[in-house]
Amino acid sequence: MRMPGKCMENKLGGYLEANRERVVGLLSKLIEIPTVNPPGENYEEMVCFLEKECKKLGLSTRKYVTPKNVLDKFGVKGGSRRISLVADLNVGANKTFHINSHYDVVPVTDKWKTDPFKAVIKGNKVYGRGSEDMKANIAGVLFALKALRCCGIRPKINLQLSFTPDEEIGGRTGLGYLVEKGFVKADYAMSEGYSGNYISMGNKGVLWAEVEVIGKSAHGSMPHKGVNSFERMNAVVNELEKLKSKILERKTRYNMRDAISKKPSFVMGGFLEGGVNVNVVPGMTKFSIDRRLIPEENIEIAKKEIEDVIKKFNAGYKDSKVNVKFVSQGSPAISRKDNAFFKIAADSIESITGKKANFSVMPGATDMRYFMWKGIPSLGYSAGGGEKWHSDNEFVCIDSLVDTAKVFALIMSRLS
Repeated sequence: MRMPGKCMENKLGGYLEANRERVVGLLSKLIEIPTVNPPGENYEEMVCFLEKECKKLGLSTRKYVTPKNVLDKFGVKGGSRRISLVADLNVGANKTFHINSHYDVVPVTDKWKTDPFKAVIKGNKVYGRGSEDMKANIAGVLFALKALRCCGIRPKINLQLSFTPDEEIGGRTGLGYLVEKGFVKADYAMSEGYSGNYISMGNKGVLWAEVEVIGKSAHGSMPHKGVNSFERMNAVVNELEKLKSKILERKTRYNMRDAISKKPSFVMGGFLEGGVNVNVVPGMTKFSIDRRLIPEENIEIAKKEIEDVIKKFNAGYKDSKVNVKFVSQGSPAISRKDNAFFKIAADSIESITGKKANFSVMPGATDMRYFMWKGIPSLGYSAGGGEKWHSDNEFVCIDSLVDTAKVFALIMSRLS
């Protein structure tokens, strides 16, 4: 069925507005399956639920289990089997529009005001772990497809959805695995990103490191017989702070949503470990580095900058040893521009929000980078709340949830 653009937009929007409660109901069911990662809980239950929802929409489905050797390679231990679901609507077109969603969520603290795994609706907000990151998108995309189906609108492009695990621990055993093995197809791709009138077209690179400082333990009453690894850690942190100051002088030429994000970042101490007791000189201390790279930076050079600081430090302190291990890395990713795809996405966002779409690079990494690295035009767009991703009392705004479903429905209907 074909209809004029404005008529189609009104029909889709009307359907989604009339079904607001059903969209929220689906999101609530998703929140109430606690797919906490690490370790990766209830993945089978989630995939089973999503497969049933996809089949209701007439999609063909297939499941992929990430093998143990891949999990071992990336240090993934415990939890559920790593299952990815791929669902297709093949209309016989030459090209495919792929929409990815990750279904895992980060752990919670005891500071929540509500049960994080019971969706709580207060006014325009749905509270729950994963509500904004990113189960609202799952609900929105599925209802966008339902809107097309119920409004009798047949897409002009093949649609493929993927629901993948482990984004919260890097995505290499989820979407990264599917892309590497060629189990998914995409001529254009979308996943999570900014919300409102902002749309992401890239992200910073990420480099995670563990720094181990080895001293010599001794009795707390005789510290002269030991080498205090905690104090040496402070010294090496001071040297790394100098590197941090140098790094923060850099600035990307790419558009970012705010000025501070145009710079790289360098965070130490997100993970901190050491010492055994109050009366023992600590013989070993560890801390982490979370380094985010602007698109103009290079992973290997970023690693060398850290290694050079530590090498120089070790040369100055012969009675201790500092080791660095890089535990995860991903180069900056910028989407290859496709004028038609970008325009359709921008026009769809403007139609729903009433504001001109703003293409920006995100400071955080998303699974879209696996498509971007392959040269596939890829964008990120999400239902928004308070941008409380990973925070206590996470929520998503119902208006944004419905509007995001409208945006995806328009893009699905307009791409060809």
